[in-house]
Amino acid sequence: MPAAELTNTQALIDRYYTEEKAKKEQALTRASLNLQLDANDLAMLSTIAKRFGKSRVDLAKDVLSHALVDLLTQIEPGERKLIARDADEMGLSMAREIAEENGVKELEHKTQVWTGHDRTITKAEKKRAKALEMAAKTAGSSPNEETVLANKQTSTDIASNDSHGQSKEQSNERDPENMAITPS
Repeated sequence: MPAAELTNTQALIDRYYTEEKAKKEQALTRASLNLQLDANDLAMLSTIAKRFGKSRVDLAKDVLSHALVDLLTQIEPGERKLIARDADEMGLSMAREIAEENGVKELEHKTQVWTGHDRTITKAEKKRAKALEMAAKTAGSSPNEETVLANKQTSTDIASNDSHGQSKEQSNERDPENMAITPS
């Protein structure tokens, strides 16, 4: 039946097939990472996961993914740009290698994830610096150390909110190696 003639229910089934195929392909480009956590950290992870009806693995993947973006915001701008570029290159290379090991011939891997985060962070830092400069001119003083630190924190918050506001699928796509994280 052509797509135009599908009922809503039939279209739903088509969507499920598409999602299933994408999940299978994505699973073939992921790798495991085993972690040993302190009992207190594992207890908190377990408690939060239980509270929201998630597995510890799913919560750990989300936490690590968001923490990596937060870490990136704290790196100096010049170095951050280089690290982001290197992570994107390594991510593509690792995804290709994992896909090849799993027999996947055509790889759909989201590129420039980390350079995109770097651009977002840089833009937020420049915007905040400009706002601080304008505020300082209005107040008749120059930005001091506290305003510089506030600038850094605000750019962290903006970058974090930018990436955290994504859907689960988008969040998973932005993993630097597009890989699953599996704590033990």
